[in-house]
Amino acid sequence: LENGAGPTKIYRDLAGVVLLQTIKLWIKKVRNTGSIELSSPPGRPRTARTTANILKAKQRLDQKRVSTRRLAAEMNISKSSIHRILRKDLDCFP
Repeated sequence: LENGAGPTKIYRDLAGVVLLQTIKLWIKKVRNTGSIELSSPPGRPRTARTTANILKAKQRLDQKRVSTRRLAAEMNISKSSIHRILRKDLDCFP
């Protein structure tokens, strides 16, 4: 793109690994924003696995042993979310 190559030339150079339509979208994004970085992560925002909930769960676990069911009730989030926090964020395996 910097040396004046168009989307078709870039497509050929990449041997068709990336679709021409994708290359055109990237070029459009670079021209509009100067970068192909995403402005914000796509998808639904987190509501249960927030930093605050992770810290609350860690503090509660440091105090004494507690069941995932009780911890979920105390924090007002689902048992599966607590389980996910414990496994993925706190490296606990209940």
